[in-house]
Amino acid sequence: MADSDPLLSDLCSICHTNPPKYRCPRCSTRTCSLPCTRRHKLWSQCSGLRDPAAYLKRNELSTESAFDRDFNFITGIERTLERAEREVDNRGIDISSGVQADDGNPEGLAHPTAGRKRKHPSQGLAKGEAAFLRGAENAGVRVLRAPKGMSRNKQNGSRLHPKHKRLAWTLEWITADGVKTIRDSVIDTCSIAEAYNRCCPRPKDQEPVIEPVKEEKKEDLDTPNTTVAAPGDTVTTKVEADTKLPPSPTKDSAKEPADASTEQTDKTSNQTLNPHRGLYFYLHRPRTTTKRPVLTPLLQSSTLNTVLRNRTVLEFPTIYALPESTETLFADKDNSNFILEEDYLRTAGPDEIGQSVTTSGDDDAAGNEALPASSVNLQDVDENLVLEVLKKDLFEPAPETGPAV
Repeated sequence: MADSDPLLSDLCSICHTNPPKYRCPRCSTRTCSLPCTRRHKLWSQCSGLRDPAAYLKRNELSTESAFDRDFNFITGIERTLERAEREVDNRGIDISSGVQADDGNPEGLAHPTAGRKRKHPSQGLAKGEAAFLRGAENAGVRVLRAPKGMSRNKQNGSRLHPKHKRLAWTLEWITADGVKTIRDSVIDTCSIAEAYNRCCPRPKDQEPVIEPVKEEKKEDLDTPNTTVAAPGDTVTTKVEADTKLPPSPTKDSAKEPADASTEQTDKTSNQTLNPHRGLYFYLHRPRTTTKRPVLTPLLQSSTLNTVLRNRTVLEFPTIYALPESTETLFADKDNSNFILEEDYLRTAGPDEIGQSVTTSGDDDAAGNEALPASSVNLQDVDENLVLEVLKKDLFEPAPETGPAV
């Protein structure tokens, strides 16, 4: 062997032909090219990744390469966690409903409730979501849920206010030019006009100036409202008024529902929709069979709990703020971009009408649509009469028919 021939230890450990250029971070095998590196990984079943737990001597810890290895290891863990969080957000996975560790079981034994079936395995509700749904159900609002991870589901911040025990809605406002604005934590006792002012406040230079009310004189406030009676007049004292018997409660209670419903219906029919800051408000009806939005006019003074009673919302209510009044907006029904809910229910199927039928006069006064003239009110149907007709149809023998000629 000539003295000029290199040693095998100085050559590539795979091909033994060329001097090595690369060193494997995992096992420190020296190779000369990319094909030799791939062949090394295949033969040795080596991953080629640096082992962060590999032993290092004390004099090797203070080097720049050791510092770079530790830094890359820590930043790699951070990137992995960030990637996992983004994946959870993109997929809409709820990690809060996962199994939590039991602090009272330090030995690592199985959880005492392991193996048992969950009472509600398919609910998967977030914290506070069940209380909100119960509150919405008690308020007469039907909430349709969007699929998990969808934008509508992510934007819904509606909840049950823990202090006031009221529904705090997320509201979506849509203007005439299609701009959408979402506002959270709107209490259901808030009026439509007040809710719009919170979402889109007036500029400071356009705010109306409220003049302070002049205080009345203290003498006028302290002086009771008394009248001097003439000698021949009969005076009814407070004691006599209190001792008078009140009217019969049974008669008043019998008249009250009919009178109240009639009065409220007359109010809604006679009330005109006044604009607020030059805008009229309309509630959007979701899940319709038409491509055009179906709208219901709203009074600016109506509260959310009144407007949403016996209504259906998709995650949260959507309200249109348009400059056109009802007469102008729905004047040309064929060319209008919107459909009045009353007109939509006339042409919709029975399933569509059944979702929004109101059951009392109070609900009609709350801004809900009344029953169409062609529909049947099942509350007025006599159950005994229906049962008698069914018995006749089921139990009476059918008339005998002779053979066909």
